[in-house]
Order: sequence, then C-alpha cells, then structure tokens
Amino acid sequence: MRKDRSLKGKKWFNKYSVIAVTVFLTFAVYAITQNSYLLRTSILGVSPKPFDGTTYPVQKVPNWSKLTTDEYKSAYSAIPENKLVDTPLYNPSDFTVPASSLKWGDSSTEGIRNAKITYSVPYMGNYSLDSAEYSGGHLAIDIKVPMDTPVFAIANGVVVKASNQSIGFGKHVVIEHDNFPTFDDPSKFTTYYSSYSHMDQILISERQIVNKGDQIGLSGQTGTATTPHVHFQIDNDNAPWHPYWPFTWQEANDAGLDFFSAVNEGLGKDKALATTINPLMYVQKYLDPSAKVVENAANQSEKSDDDKTSENEVSSNVPDETYQPTNIISPTATELKFEIVSQTTYDAGDTVYLTLRVTDKDGNPYHGNFDGLVQVSLDNQIAQLNKERFSAEDFVDGTVKLVLNDLNPGQTKLKVAYGEEVYYSDPLNVNEVQKEKSKNEKTSFSDVPASHSNSKAISFLAEKGVINGYPDGTFKPDATVTRAEALKFVIEGIRAGMEISDLPFKDVKSNDWYYKYVSTGYLKSIVSGYKDGKFRPDNVVTRAEFLKILFTAMNVDVSKYVPKDPYKDVEKDQWYASYFKYAKDNNIIDSDLRAWPTTGMKRSDVAEAMYRVMK
Repeated sequence: MRKDRSLKGKKWFNKYSVIAVTVFLTFAVYAITQNSYLLRTSILGVSPKPFDGTTYPVQKVPNWSKLTTDEYKSAYSAIPENKLVDTPLYNPSDFTVPASSLKWGDSSTEGIRNAKITYSVPYMGNYSLDSAEYSGGHLAIDIKVPMDTPVFAIANGVVVKASNQSIGFGKHVVIEHDNFPTFDDPSKFTTYYSSYSHMDQILISERQIVNKGDQIGLSGQTGTATTPHVHFQIDNDNAPWHPYWPFTWQEANDAGLDFFSAVNEGLGKDKALATTINPLMYVQKYLDPSAKVVENAANQSEKSDDDKTSENEVSSNVPDETYQPTNIISPTATELKFEIVSQTTYDAGDTVYLTLRVTDKDGNPYHGNFDGLVQVSLDNQIAQLNKERFSAEDFVDGTVKLVLNDLNPGQTKLKVAYGEEVYYSDPLNVNEVQKEKSKNEKTSFSDVPASHSNSKAISFLAEKGVINGYPDGTFKPDATVTRAEALKFVIEGIRAGMEISDLPFKDVKSNDWYYKYVSTGYLKSIVSGYKDGKFRPDNVVTRAEFLKILFTAMNVDVSKYVPKDPYKDVEKDQWYASYFKYAKDNNIIDSDLRAWPTTGMKRSDVAEAMYRVMK
C-alpha cells in the first residue's frame, strides 16, 4: 500500500518508534548500534527531493583487460583515463557463462569478461570465481573497483547511517529512500535503504540530505574485506536493521561454517530474499540516463544544485580503441606452467599435503593474475580432494596447497587443467596398511565414522587418553570448545602434573571443575587471563587463542619474526601472527589464504591441531 507522506509528523515518528522498540525487545544491544538512527530521521525538518530516477553507485570502472600488472593494483587516481569505461550493464545471464569459455583477446566476449570481473559477487551469489545468482546467500552485489574510486548516491534520500566498524561492513553509509516505486510494480510505493560498504573514506554525515548522483565516499577494503570493492545492497522495509545480514557469527559457528563458507552454503537465504532486492537490477530499471554526478557533494552544501552539477559533472571517458596493452595481467594458458610437488608413496588413511606450483614461461614463480580457473581432479578416485577449482587469488608466491583425505589403496594421478592445457602429476601410490586388532578398536565413537576428515586424529588422541567421549558413545566433533575445555585438552595431552594455587581470576572459583586446569595453566605461564582480571572460562576459544595455548604448553619454538602477513586476515604485527605463521609453515592448519583467527574452535578442530603437533 502506498504511504501517505502528508502524515509525516506524529504518525511517521510513531512508525519508527514502534520499529525501534520492537527491534530493541527482539535484538537487545543490536538495536542500540544499528537502529537508533531511524528515530533521528524524524526530526530533520526537511525532506529529500521526490523520486526522479536512479544512477549507478560507481560511474567509472577500469577496462580490466587493458591494465598492466601495476595498474591492476593501483588506486583509482592512477588509472589512465583511456583505460576507464562506463559501469557495465549488470546482466544475470553473464554469470552463467564459465570464465574458462572466455578466450583472452576475443573482442566479442570482452564485455562479458569485464562485467564478470567488475561484479565479482552477483546478487545472492557465492564467493567462487564463477558464481551465479542464487548460488549462495550474498544478499548484495560486490563491485570490484580500485582503491578510492568515487562512490555516489543512487537516488535522492537522507543519510540515516554513516558508520565505521572494525569488522563486518567497515566504513559504510545507509541512505533511506522514502516513497519510491517498488521493484516489481512502478505504480506501488515503499521505502528502500541503499547501503555502500567497505569504503576508505565517508564524505557525508548522518541526517544529511543527498541527491541522486552526489558523491558520498571513496571505495576501500575496510571491515571484513580482502580486496578493494563496494558492497552495494538495497534493503526493503522488512529488514530490522540496515545494512541487513541474514546470519550471525554464532549461527554460522553452530552450523560448523566459517563466514565465507556460510555465504557459499546460503545460510539464512530465506531471510536475505525476504529483506533485500537485487540492487543493480533496481537501479537499471529506473535508471535516469541524463543524471549528473557531483563529486565532493559534502563540501558543496552552500551552492545550488545547478552550480554543483555544472562545476562537478564527471565527463565520459571513451577508451582508446587503438591502445595496445603491454604486460597484460592475464597471460594465455601456454605462457604458464603448472606442476604438482609431492611424494610418490603414501599409506592408506593418510592425509596428504601437496603443492600446486605455477611458473611463468621463464620458469619463475608467477605472481600476477590470470583469467579463468585452474581445475584439479584425480584420474582415479581413491581419495578426497579438499578443493578442485582455484583462481589467481588462491595462489601465494606462485603456490597453493592441496589436501588429499581418506586415501585408499591404489594408484592415482592429479590432473591440472587451465584453458586448453592439461598437466599431470607423477603417479601417487597408496599402500594398504594392515589393521591391528587390539584395544585400539575401542576408541571409535558412534558419530565419528572412518570417513570423517578428523577421524585419525580423534582416534589417536582417544587411544592416548587425551580426549574422551560422552556417556552415550559420541564424541560430538562439531561442538564448540570453551577456553576451560581447551586448557583441559592441552594439559592432559602433555601429561602435565597438576599445580594448584590461588588464582587472580575473579571468575574462576575453587569448586569449579576446571579450577585445577586453569591453575596449572596459569602457573606454567600457558595462560594469563584478561586485563580486567577475568579468565572467561566459558567463552568459546578462538583459533588464535588455542594456537597460543597449544604451542606454549608443548614448548614449540615459535619465532617472533614475521616478515610478512601470513594470511590475508592475519597481519604480521598482530599478537598472534607468529603462531599462525608457524601453523602454516608446519601444516597445522590447512588454509593458505585465510586463517579465521577469531572463529571458535570445534572439538574436531582441537583434536586435529593437537594431533599434528604431537606427530
């Protein structure tokens, strides 16, 4: 039903009061940080212009195929004008075209290639390179742009949020658009909220009225972002806060998923579809081709709209079709060579770590970008491969790690396909291991089958008496581990003698079951607690905390020297960087790109990490 904006006073205020109170009762603290801005919009005293069409949030993007390697990593201001093009059309069918089918240098597919690169994650897509719409739960569109690309308001509205978060959306802006035509029916009207996240700079402030095409910020990679981009999202009026997100960290953890896996699996997909619309399809449906964009709109408040438009209109840059690029970022398949580095003989049941190496035509490790995906497979399925498709971003210093689980007796080769080129590894021989019939057979748990990726570690530690199951015969591998439980695992694992003493932790009592473990860990300098005098025994132990506890308890010689960031989400100057560097160098954890330092540990994760250190 169309809203009557003539009731703007008391009824409008009451509407948002009810929303704010309802959200508070439902989401407690979240309402304070996410929804309080809704009340503030009712006292602005002025209104945005009526709806008069839309414009793109980003006006110019690189013609990615024209850039050199250095330009690919440059800020927006360093990209030559003749290598910038108008924002490409967002076409959902483009994302159903495999990147491997787009031949480099083929002008007929250059437009699709540029669109797929620019819209790196489509609406309701996932984080794979060839993601298509509705293949995941990403309720926005990620627009890949260089650092500090100008970002513009898509339509008239009022800024209801201009915030900076250290994680999540980072620096982001939310604009309320009231009395706008709906996505499905231009004759019906509603309220939408456009949001622009991960920015490097915000150029407007809350309560500010903005017009279609006003610059609101500069793109960046703040918050939970691995590359510069604009996370562009439009929420409808059903969303309880803005920008809306369909699951919490705890819900992802309960599902046994990290953040990126949760998006890929579509966690909260129904909520996402109920609270958002396809943002660029909406923009394109109501696009105003004559719209003018205004740079630095926040600093132009004293000028009239006509003055701002005439002085700051962005000109159209037509790319030079005669330009012949040098040092192209995406070489042809024949210019790269892929090689599998591995041993030749393994035992059945082993977990095998292999290295996939890419070199340039001169035999040097290749550090640039390349077009399409590298496909890895087994010619004889005697094992489980942890991942089968890799993009350029997966490679670190020209290498990426492969993991083979559940090896069965036999022989196989790994096949690597890139473009039309195919490479094979040397044969991998897997020997059968005779099973010993002994008390070892009693260490299995009903919910840890032999096919479980951590079964070998769990059985080994159970056999050693380091871990125990539950009275019903289960191990509960996916249950999270608290700080107290983690300390018990580790101290029993190293067979430490118990040392009991008074503790400085005000939240650990002498009659708590974990008192002796916390006391022993404290006296042995394995743990030290928090600055507020608490140990927080019931908090879920993070990956960073557990590695520190584990390596300290087992006297692992961890070098404090960390020359570069070991992972994309672990900077070299963070307190836990040295632990993750050691874990990466010694195959304690499997990821090459991200370590998820703040993600909670599961019982199976703890068992695997302890097993690898002990072995």
